Amino acid sequence: MRHIQISEYRQHPAVRELLALAADPVDEAALQELLDDCERLQVLAAFGKDGTPAALAAYRLHDKYSLCVEYLAVLGTQQRRGLASALLRRLQKLHGRCLWATTDDDAVDFYRALGCVISDSAADPRWPGARRYLCTLPHAPLLARQPDTDPAYEQVDGRPSRGIIDLAPADGRWPDDFEKIRAALAAALGARALAIEHTGSTSVPGLPAKPLIDIALLVPDADDEERYVPQLRAAGMVFWHREPGWYKHRMFKPGAGTGLANGNIHVFSAGSPEFLRMVLFRDHLRSHPADRDAYAEVKREAAQQLAALRGAQGLVMDYNRIKEPFILDLHRRIFSR
Repeated sequence: MRHIQISEYRQHPAVRELLALAADPVDEAALQELLDDCERLQVLAAFGKDGTPAALAAYRLHDKYSLCVEYLAVLGTQQRRGLASALLRRLQKLHGRCLWATTDDDAVDFYRALGCVISDSAADPRWPGARRYLCTLPHAPLLARQPDTDPAYEQVDGRPSRGIIDLAPADGRWPDDFEKIRAALAAALGARALAIEHTGSTSVPGLPAKPLIDIALLVPDADDEERYVPQLRAAGMVFWHREPGWYKHRMFKPGAGTGLANGNIHVFSAGSPEFLRMVLFRDHLRSHPADRDAYAEVKREAAQQLAALRGAQGLVMDYNRIKEPFILDLHRRIFSR
């Protein structure tokens, strides 16, 4: 495997065939546009014994945590030899980042078998009518450690809430509450909503929780607020705060006029390690009742401890700090596999 410059391979029949397989250009003009696009990308290729390109992955470094695979293809004569997965594993080893791509029904099983977290994604204008998925391959070292930079917390239109942490029994209405918020976010952002996942304790059946729906919303770049903040505000969402140094995190809440359930909408960029932590932690608790029940007890003890220390002046962030040792220990077990 080695990197190639598409400018040097524009007329190579194998490369043209690979890109046609990757993106289905409808004619020669569309193929030329695709070649132009790939000249702006990095391209890792695998070669056959005769030196002909047999597979390629065209990608861009998205941010310091992830890279985006724009196009991936293997020649028909070279398929079922593990070339596509080998290319992606090599990219992850080279760059030490999470890897993400969007795809459709034809390729989603490949990414699932690779170990990707699969989320429903917004429709892509290039392939109207096709169901799309966001596929994110975790990079375990990134999930096992937190950023060591200042998160640079900044209040926007919200204020830290104080009070007694009131844990409610698991409620069968919570998935419906999430779905209504999800639909509002999807309608507001369209193709910019790369994934919308129900996370937090209300997403785990049988787990007591604050009656507040946690949602992870992935956009192309959470730092690029002009591309999504006006749309969310227009949909009645309140921009609560931003933490640029903590995975570009922004948080919104449904406004009172939306008629939606109370919730925290956590905005991250695609490929975010924190998004992956949220989803993998949720999935682990869903499938491991003993850990779910142990976490429920930790939550109750944390709420009681905070009430004893702070009373009605307790902050949610203090409640989260009390739970943190359990969560970090469980993270280590999940991400060391």
